Amino acid sequence: MKKLLFALFALFATSTFADEKAAIEGFKKEVTDFKTWSDEKEKSFKSPADGLAAFGEMGAKIKAIKTEGLPADLKEPWDAMLVSLAQMVALLEKFPKDAAEIEKKFADQDFMKEFGAKADAIQEALKPNIEKLKEAGKKYGIEGLENFGPK
Repeated sequence: MKKLLFALFALFATSTFADEKAAIEGFKKEVTDFKTWSDEKEKSFKSPADGLAAFGEMGAKIKAIKTEGLPADLKEPWDAMLVSLAQMVALLEKFPKDAAEIEKKFADQDFMKEFGAKADAIQEALKPNIEKLKEAGKKYGIEGLENFGPK
């Protein structure tokens, strides 16, 4: 009976390790693919308005990156980053879509002061999770995780 339990444990542990490794490799590929897409997207920006308009699309692509099966030290800070990202997307939705209207918002001192304070609070709350993502990225050989938050 003891041998059977040990064999079952070994089988489960091996299976879990293989599943985790596959999840990490899939995650790594999706992060790399996002980075490539994002770099190309940014090249097309002609003004800050273009970046604001694309933020929701970028957020949706980041949110779609699969995390099932990732180890906790990678998945937990990623999930926390997604919460901050959703908060930032919601904040940016207050900006109009028209470039001229965006410029007016940029010129509105009161709006920008309030917006800046909210954006800073989101980024400040995000920093510890970005540090954890950087550490996990080093551990699992995933480059670019630091690009998902403030630098």
